[in-house]
Amino acid sequence: MLVKDFFKWARNESKVELDLMEKKGIEYTVSDDDKLANFKSIGERLKCKPEFVAMVYLLKHMDSVRNYVLQGTEASNEPIEGRLRDIRNYCLLLGALIKERKEEGKGFEKESRDFFKLTDNYISDLQKKTKKKGTK
Repeated sequence: MLVKDFFKWARNESKVELDLMEKKGIEYTVSDDDKLANFKSIGERLKCKPEFVAMVYLLKHMDSVRNYVLQGTEASNEPIEGRLRDIRNYCLLLGALIKERKEEGKGFEKESRDFFKLTDNYISDLQKKTKKKGTK
């Protein structure tokens, strides 16, 4: 893809993603003015940080893309492009949660670091399983 074509495509994707976030956002904010209300509400109910909730949502889509890359097929009725858009939107939402936490002067406690360590271990285990399947 030529550089100019890439940026034309990327700009269009950004517009599509923001439009998608606006449309889906109404459902997830439960009529709250806070764009991040869904993550905060679920975090409170599960007694975890809103960032954890965002990471779970993000990883769900990452697993779908991983499956697509490994298998070469879409395993659901949602096209892979939709999953990629969701990933980019969840990255924005996670970024907003982090920005808000920094602005409030809050850091991540040990429990947060442990969560991300578990996430890294999960990804490492998946990679090992994939290598084993590839050698059979």
